[in-house]
Amino acid sequence: MLTGPITKRFQVQSVVFDLFHTLVDPDVYRPEGFTRAYKIAEALGLADADEFARYWDEVEAKRHVDGSKKVAEYADDYLLEHGGRRCTPEELDQVNLLWGRMHDLALLKPRDEVVSALRYLRTRGLKLGLLSNIDEREAVNWTNSPLSPLFDVACLSFEIGHSKPSKEAYSLVLSRLGTDASSSIYVGDGSHDELVGAKRAGFGLVVFMKGFISGEGKRSAEVLNKRQAVADATIMGIGELGALVDQLQV
Repeated sequence: MLTGPITKRFQVQSVVFDLFHTLVDPDVYRPEGFTRAYKIAEALGLADADEFARYWDEVEAKRHVDGSKKVAEYADDYLLEHGGRRCTPEELDQVNLLWGRMHDLALLKPRDEVVSALRYLRTRGLKLGLLSNIDEREAVNWTNSPLSPLFDVACLSFEIGHSKPSKEAYSLVLSRLGTDASSSIYVGDGSHDELVGAKRAGFGLVVFMKGFISGEGKRSAEVLNKRQAVADATIMGIGELGALVDQLQV
């Protein structure tokens, strides 16, 4: 599904992907009504879960770019300041489980069609890059994922110290791939203004991956329309990329 006719043509050399909600979807494993920050607050016995959730949102940017600090340590810091005590080892384990378990499952069990689509792009001689805003806990099983060997480069924000939509993040993945933005496609679900960032970085084509986030109650029509308006093309599944690449090639 395209937002309009693809009139540009260029020799595609690489495709850079977002990870969560683009290639894999942790929400598939999320129980109804399950909100990670609130479940962590409950596990720590915090009286004001709303306050903890606000704090957790506030430190998201730090979690994404500071690989020197474990995610559970942020919960430990909060508990010390607001509860006057440290997390027990069992509570730290619980924080890690609640925060990362669904991401573990998503990484370890990608859909067959995603694996097939990535393999097809590789047979076309394209380099594949990953650029993800991700913390150390969410990334624990990246190297164990069936997707990992299919990528030439994986730039995880907590490791590289930059997150989308900063120009540095896009420049770094392209540099490691050895390709120019103008000969590359960017594919993402649009979170963290990544599609806007990819446009500014000069990608030859910016693709909105709508499939995982378009289900009822996941994103508002306003959000979906805004992201679609930014992109050059919209797809419902990664399997559509092969035909899209064929249209672009000179």
